Amino acid sequence: MTQFCPEWIVGICCASTAKEFLSSENSLNSISRKFSKGLSEKYNEIYFEEISACAEEILQFLSEIEANDEAVKYLDSYIYRRMCFKSSGTERKISGMFSSELDPIKTNDYSVKNVTKIFRATIFAIRNDTVTDMPPGWTYENVEDLGWLKDLLDSPTNILDNF
Repeated sequence: MTQFCPEWIVGICCASTAKEFLSSENSLNSISRKFSKGLSEKYNEIYFEEISACAEEILQFLSEIEANDEAVKYLDSYIYRRMCFKSSGTERKISGMFSSELDPIKTNDYSVKNVTKIFRATIFAIRNDTVTDMPPGWTYENVEDLGWLKDLLDSPTNILDNF
């Protein structure tokens, strides 16, 4: 049975990988392995190479726009937009009466190219004030019903994930 991870979750994990890489001494591969392992427990296998390649593309883009000290802010803003809003701009309700946004989907809608395209578009929209930016003090810790995804985002990267 196919149980694919929704693109928005992969995007959040790729951005979180890039953010953790910038703010820690962990390698990109060890952080990617943490997210790969966590996502693969819930969905069809997601290879760490996919997450790592996506995080590299995100970091490359942030370098191109010379984000510098704003890089982590842009990553947080992207995570906010993807976690709280659907691509249509409507508010995302993580948990519904009969289903959850965290549920697997039947078709694979993510790829490195797709995730980075959405990241770039989101950052351009934020920089041009065409979408609302992350409210001051917002953190995913305040988002209800994240369950295992919050646990994955909170989990420390294990040095043994390098091997």
